[in-house]
Amino acid sequence: MNTKKLLLSLFIGLSLTACSSTQVIQEPMVPITSSEVCCSDFSQYPWIQLATTEDIDFQLDKDSPIGHFSDGNSYFNAFKLSDRSGKVQLRLSSLMINDSVVAPKLIALDHEFNVVNTTSLDQFDIKPSDAFTRTQFQLNFQLDATKTPYFIIYSSNEYLGQSIKVKHPARIRAEELGEPMPMVTDPTYAYERFGKLKLSIKTLSLQAHKQAPQQPKVAIKSAQPETHTFYKEAIAEAVKTNDIPKALALLEEAKALGIKDAQDTFVQALESKK
Repeated sequence: MNTKKLLLSLFIGLSLTACSSTQVIQEPMVPITSSEVCCSDFSQYPWIQLATTEDIDFQLDKDSPIGHFSDGNSYFNAFKLSDRSGKVQLRLSSLMINDSVVAPKLIALDHEFNVVNTTSLDQFDIKPSDAFTRTQFQLNFQLDATKTPYFIIYSSNEYLGQSIKVKHPARIRAEELGEPMPMVTDPTYAYERFGKLKLSIKTLSLQAHKQAPQQPKVAIKSAQPETHTFYKEAIAEAVKTNDIPKALALLEEAKALGIKDAQDTFVQALESKK
């Protein structure tokens, strides 16, 4: 009997230990249907024009457009770097708010809207909260606007239904200062489609654009009076002898020289033959 009680106690203890260490499994997200996708091609996406240096707070929510990506249909925002920017430093943050967070992906595209670079979540650092900001995923990323002027930020489907546990800020501070560990619970955040993000753009170098060479203007000299007389007489004579092709050729030469009444001479010569 004692043996049975001992085995039962051990079983209950192991069960409780297992429950306390198990991550909460979220209900699987319903996939976004293809009928909700805004555009069939990246070139048709609604692009947000950026300045050379800019800080933007934005939401991925139900008002965001939906696009098709390699890991499924997702909500996104699409950005175009300034035409003046060369090398650009980006900082992308995904804030952990109300027990949820977006697992963001950034894809960079060239001038023909081909994907050149793709980030992954393991490139992001977890920045703990402080007096000025919340706990967040943060990525520092550099782009060359001359090669990849477009980029898209979207909520990756890869992590939906999962969660992440992060250290409580009080624990982190205690570890840094060598103080006793506080009695706090590490927060857990579920990966969601919607959330708040921050984007910081800083241009490190500018790109110059070559000015297209202008065609030199050809100066047209005014024809001398005797030249006027020559063409008018030559046109009239060509019409009189029925050499219309010659008359038309002379008329074009006269126009090029600025002899404005050459057309009248040609018309009058034709009428006089009727």
